[in-house]
Amino acid sequence: MTLDAVLLERIKNELNVLIGGKINKIAQPEKDEIVLSLYQKANFNLLISSNASNNRIHLTTKPFENPKIALGFCMLLRKHLVGATLVGIWQMPFERVLDFDFEGKNELGYPTKCHLICEFTAKTANIILTDGDYVIFDTLKHLPQDLNSSRITLAGAKYQFFQPQNKIAPDDANSVVSLLQSPLPQIDLLSQNLLGISQKNIQEALYQNPTSPLLCATALQQFLQKVKSGKANVVYRNGQIFELCPFDYLSIGGQKVFFNSFNQACDEFFYMTDKQSRFKSKAKSVNTVVKNAIGRTQKKIAIQGQALLDANNFDSTKKMGDLLLANLYKIKPGDEKVVVDDFYSEDCPKLEIALDKRYSPQKNAQIYYKKYQKQKSSLEYNTKLLEENKKLLAYLETIKSNLSFCTEQSDLEEIVAELSNLGLIKKQSKDKKATTPSGKPMSFNIDGWTLLVGKNNIQNDNLTKSASPDDMWLHTQKIHSSHCIIQNPNKKKIPENVIVISAEICAFYSQAQQGGKVAVDYTQKKNVKKPSKSMPGFVNYLTYYSVIVQPCAHSELLNTN
Repeated sequence: MTLDAVLLERIKNELNVLIGGKINKIAQPEKDEIVLSLYQKANFNLLISSNASNNRIHLTTKPFENPKIALGFCMLLRKHLVGATLVGIWQMPFERVLDFDFEGKNELGYPTKCHLICEFTAKTANIILTDGDYVIFDTLKHLPQDLNSSRITLAGAKYQFFQPQNKIAPDDANSVVSLLQSPLPQIDLLSQNLLGISQKNIQEALYQNPTSPLLCATALQQFLQKVKSGKANVVYRNGQIFELCPFDYLSIGGQKVFFNSFNQACDEFFYMTDKQSRFKSKAKSVNTVVKNAIGRTQKKIAIQGQALLDANNFDSTKKMGDLLLANLYKIKPGDEKVVVDDFYSEDCPKLEIALDKRYSPQKNAQIYYKKYQKQKSSLEYNTKLLEENKKLLAYLETIKSNLSFCTEQSDLEEIVAELSNLGLIKKQSKDKKATTPSGKPMSFNIDGWTLLVGKNNIQNDNLTKSASPDDMWLHTQKIHSSHCIIQNPNKKKIPENVIVISAEICAFYSQAQQGGKVAVDYTQKKNVKKPSKSMPGFVNYLTYYSVIVQPCAHSELLNTN
């Protein structure tokens, strides 16, 4: 969501409730973000972010980290603003700039004034602290400076607000009507010539396609009025945060959650957006680790497979050594080969043996015996390694599959813990008491029966371990899937349709999700055993029934609470 000047004005008007409040705490959770804690008949936390892709300002009730070691700009703010009173908030007309006016006292008790200026201008967004005369103390971000520019934001310089743009104010209806006399498309004209309003908001204002310039201007004025007092909401699509709106936009569809204020909607939107962004970023890096590990393991398997093929003829190598020892008298110094009778074969054929002319006949025989010992050891060693790497590859494939099922940060952390145990990711903490974060399996309600579905190997282990003996356990046949449990606390017979629907869900959360029909095994949990020292998610079962189903998510049955 682009925070344009029109939406910023709505936020600013709601922030007027803070005027008269006194700052008691300041935190800097991120390098480009600060939180001001004020008291004005109640406690408020004001979040201000100059993040290049997500700059914004709003009241927040979400948890935030207060680092033990404060950064320099945070210390500067604490020096000048803690204990100060907010006496006014001013917005540069139709610009993304807010000026917070503070009054306080210095160490000697003399009155002081400060301005905290917040510029929400995308890549150049910044937070600037000045004295009462707008002389800059410092800025949160030290951006490249053009010394020929009138806007120098270095410490000691006089702060200059943006120069007025040669554009039309969106509330100037007469100028908007004159502008729209041009034959160019309305949205393009307004986007290029209106001050402080984004193209997305212009599209919403003109969503019902007004035909005349006067109707366009009227639609724009109506939009501005709705922005000031409409019911703010956050739009979700497919369970993911999608958009932030100051009122119910007709141009944007999806599941809408309404809030009492635009600040509350901003708090929810940006918190969830940041959460999703961090989740996707971490999931991408974890996926890269898994992908690289799979590639390395496949390469090892190929090398070890070739080594086994090369070592399989170790008996032939020993035979060469034996034949050389039996025919030493035939070999002359400097010979590169010798032809002998192969008395190991029934018809005793002639056999040519290659020699190294640098060595004696006895030394050549020893070379063949050493090669024999090496091949024999290689066969045993690589056979063991090959088996281990095949098991590791299968396990890594399950982790790769599980990554697509992750929905929460805790799910991802469990996979990170698995990779840490494999030595693929460096453990973040050396604290012996540190535990793996516990994620929750998905829960489905099927005609009153509860189906639990694990989203990774750790959840699968915990789910199977904690299930009752009479619960029904499901897993796809011969391919990886989530472990699924139909809870049966009353030890009743589980209806066939419940088993079939559960099997469809199990097949959906498997490596065969995009395939055709899948065989799903089901059995009572008491028939499922976990071998000692086996990898997470690995179990054995001998007694079971099977059902063939088409994978289906059945998201309508998912419990969301």
